[in-house]
Amino acid sequence: MLEKGFELNDIEPVLDACESSGFINDNRYAELLVRSHISRGHGAIRIRQAIAQKGLSKDCIEAAITNSDCDWFELAKDKATKKYGIPRVTEVKGSTARDLIAQEKAKRVRFLMGQGFSYDQITYALDSDPNDLDDDY
Repeated sequence: MLEKGFELNDIEPVLDACESSGFINDNRYAELLVRSHISRGHGAIRIRQAIAQKGLSKDCIEAAITNSDCDWFELAKDKATKKYGIPRVTEVKGSTARDLIAQEKAKRVRFLMGQGFSYDQITYALDSDPNDLDDDY
């Protein structure tokens, strides 16, 4: 508003009125951004960085991530499954050579790290196999 030529004395009361009316709410904005990033399959680390670039406080960001009730481990597994089919690397294009399998697993780890998941979440995602059915009942 300053760039548009308004005076600071005129801006402050308007911003205060908008904030008291609920039109400006950093917590609600942070929760909206978190939900948006979760729907795109991003992990908490990437979400923190993206929201911090918007200028929101760390406390606001942490509260929004904590209140999201997202299972980050399952989100990482879903992201890996969507990208690679079966997340567990057992074979690479017809080859069972250990070097190729290690390279493919490293590629998948880098991808999930870039999406903002922790190493524990990545390990969970890549060690799971959707074809293994758990018959706990």
